[in-house]
Amino acid sequence: MSYSPFVSGSGLSGWEFLNRTREKQQITFEKSPLVARETTAFKEQIQSVQTSEQLLDNRNLLKVALGAFGLDDDLNNREFIRQVLDSDLSDAKSLANRLADKSYLALAQAFNFKGTSGPKIDSTTDKDAVAAKLAKVQEPADLLSDPGLLRATLKSFGLEADSGNTFFLQKVLTSDLTDKSSFANRLSDKRYVDLAKTFDFQGKVQAKDNLIDYAKDFSDEVLYFTSPDKLLSDTKFQNATLAIFGLENDNNILYKTDFLKNVLESNPYDENSFAATQEDPRFLALSKAFAFGDPDRETTDALTGEVTLEKSAAVKLVEAMETRSTGFEKSSDLFNNVSLTLTVMNFFDLPQGVGKIDLATRILDSDRSDPNSLLNVYPDKRYKAFADAINVQATSSERTYPSGFADTITRNYLDRQFEKQIGESDANMRIALSLERDLSDLTTRTKSTDAQWFGVMASKPLRTVFETAFNLPSSFGTLDIDRQLSEFKKRSSQYFGVEKVSDFTNPEKLDQLRRRFLLTGDQQANNSLSSSASIVLSLLNGYAQ
Repeated sequence: MSYSPFVSGSGLSGWEFLNRTREKQQITFEKSPLVARETTAFKEQIQSVQTSEQLLDNRNLLKVALGAFGLDDDLNNREFIRQVLDSDLSDAKSLANRLADKSYLALAQAFNFKGTSGPKIDSTTDKDAVAAKLAKVQEPADLLSDPGLLRATLKSFGLEADSGNTFFLQKVLTSDLTDKSSFANRLSDKRYVDLAKTFDFQGKVQAKDNLIDYAKDFSDEVLYFTSPDKLLSDTKFQNATLAIFGLENDNNILYKTDFLKNVLESNPYDENSFAATQEDPRFLALSKAFAFGDPDRETTDALTGEVTLEKSAAVKLVEAMETRSTGFEKSSDLFNNVSLTLTVMNFFDLPQGVGKIDLATRILDSDRSDPNSLLNVYPDKRYKAFADAINVQATSSERTYPSGFADTITRNYLDRQFEKQIGESDANMRIALSLERDLSDLTTRTKSTDAQWFGVMASKPLRTVFETAFNLPSSFGTLDIDRQLSEFKKRSSQYFGVEKVSDFTNPEKLDQLRRRFLLTGDQQANNSLSSSASIVLSLLNGYAQ
């Protein structure tokens, strides 16, 4: 049997009762079989919804979606809701933008079926609050070295037990989530995937390990690196260069200075040189990129005796990349530019014979998330480094719902359904429960004082609150709109000492407004009952005579 929340008493006494029992009542309500089934189904199924039609065809999902925005009454109004969901939000004349009730706009914005950016919503879950607080954390060490911050973060994921296991957490946080065989993806508990995804440390690293950023960061320095010793003395440049070639995690290569020096000093065109005899072809590519050991780079002018040094592939790459202001969204952004293509392929020492450009194109266009794609199975590691540095992102037509979307929708749905049930016992109590949210929504989207008061007039719950708190007669709404505006401001100043609606988002003012609304509303109801009782008594007395 479903549990129905209730209020004992009315006015301020009823509000005090609700404050004391709300948490317990809400938990019991949310565990009710029907309510629990609705929210669980939404969380499990919403990721599969790709179009407005699919949402409309699933009555249970639609019920939760509409209920989250207080639009339950439109559950059967299919065509109208379809037009709202399919509104072009960039068009001021679209249906969702033109409707006075901005709840429809909020619904359309959340699912964003016609927008290119996909679903989005302001999430208020604990996990998202932690993520926002830690937005400035740049690497796992920043988090793992702060025990208090780490515990707070893990608590939001239900992983407090791991707070002392920093080695394990380091592997989770540095997992490449696009690789199905990565550490976090192989764990059975998918909360670790959510943890890694929230901070996306690996994504932040990959975003910097691309040719555009590499060229930008070292455009003023690359000519300075004229010897292996100079290159290796600059830790930042050394690490960035190894990362570009995908060698930064290769058997602690960062600590093998002698090995790297031997690679860089090698004559890259001598098949017996140190670099050329390494099994991994990326080391030879690294040697060729800087060509420190190439004896043919120096040219002596026969007349002047002046010695010139041919630019290395690394210098040519940096110079070529400096002319680009954006990255590579698709493979054609690179391959349509012949000069740039040759420069990049020379840098990675990629073959350029017949069919090799086609091979490179197919690798760039591979699906990174597919372990069997060409990018992930091709044995020559130079191509993987090349693809990671260009970092063309495979486009997908599939909509993805951001982390926290389903939780936020269901949370809003549960809150509004609880309020609705309370309203069955006391309509004013329902309005009191939603007052903070309604005021926040109004003042967030509307900034001017007059526009906010007009918003109050257009909202039935808010109009009820202010008219009751200001002790205005039921006929007040028939007055000229400007007269109403003037009177609202006047009475706001008279009763609360403020004139702006936004002032009532202050917790103290909000509490004063809510309490006055409930007290005055209760008095008016009692007066109405007393008046009705007097009329009945008079009629009975007259009949008796």
